[in-house]
Amino acid sequence: MKKSTLGVGTMQIGIWIGIVISAIISFLVASFYEQPLHWYLFVLIVFIGFFINTIILILKTKDEKEKNGT
Repeated sequence: MKKSTLGVGTMQIGIWIGIVISAIISFLVASFYEQPLHWYLFVLIVFIGFFINTIILILKTKDEKEKNGT
């Protein structure tokens, strides 16, 4: 069975949890240092995390295709 190269099918649930947990930790650190916090910053952190993960998946797919010679 072949997996899709992009999208949710290739992202493991652990990556989703890791991105959300890292956003929560960044909010806790910002709160500790009494920085201003807004809900949209949390959404932005999560969005950027998924964007970076998508770029990593694209680069991995490209690298695997080059190794396989296709």
